[in-house]
Amino acid sequence: MSDFEVDFRQPSSELAEYVSFFYHVRQGDIRFNAVDRADFAQFRFIFAGRDGQCEFVDGKVQAMPDSYIMGPTTGSTGVSGWGPIDVLGAGLMPAGWAALVPMDASAAANRLFDAVDLLGPAVRKARAELALMTDFDARVAVFESLLKSLMAQTNPGFHAFVHEVNAWLSDSVSPQLPDLLDRTGLSLSQVERRCKRYFGSPPKVLARKFRALRTAIALTHKDADLDDILSEGYYDQSHLIREMKHFTGMTPAAFAEQPTLLNQQLAKRIELERRNPMNRGGLIT
Repeated sequence: MSDFEVDFRQPSSELAEYVSFFYHVRQGDIRFNAVDRADFAQFRFIFAGRDGQCEFVDGKVQAMPDSYIMGPTTGSTGVSGWGPIDVLGAGLMPAGWAALVPMDASAAANRLFDAVDLLGPAVRKARAELALMTDFDARVAVFESLLKSLMAQTNPGFHAFVHEVNAWLSDSVSPQLPDLLDRTGLSLSQVERRCKRYFGSPPKVLARKFRALRTAIALTHKDADLDDILSEGYYDQSHLIREMKHFTGMTPAAFAEQPTLLNQQLAKRIELERRNPMNRGGLIT
């Protein structure tokens, strides 16, 4: 992966609630193999590369269409294919999923779907236009236009709930379910159903996922609050290692001391996440 590069762009203010980042992935090498962390849902266009596939945390392997939607992932995901590769993507935050995809996020978790089948022929038209471009910013402009048109008739009733869940996950090292029930004023069954619909997982899994990703970022940056995370978030060292391995694909020692080239490139994204208040919760799904 010596020729591997990822670049990022933040969305416009109109899409800041819906999209975490746009990204452009390029690699000139013949073979591509990587392990990606648990993450948001993704919307991706593949312009170069062949036989791409994802191996999800439950062992399911799927081939990548040339445009696809991936549901939120609840563990690390193996990604492989033959290069050179050229991929344009966007991370869909829970509000973005709710506004764009007519499917319960939990039903789509750890799976990918052909975007044309899911969202219609506008996706095919946009991909044809994007394929003629090489400039990242020009591609982002077309991608944003597509997303806005697809989201135009969305019922905005999900916003308040998504905001409360993001705040719950961001405000504590180890979020507790009773606090979320107090925040929303909803019953346990209502909260679990809505978390599955918009976030792809029940609240307890979301809390574990956020904690592990927050730990990974603290390890990467040697944050001062790492001691608090370790003392409040985990039963013991074995628990920490298991959770980190599950959600990032790496043990804490490997993540901190021997980061993969992919993680080095994603450091750019982490820096943006840390500076953007809208995306403080963007580390969670």
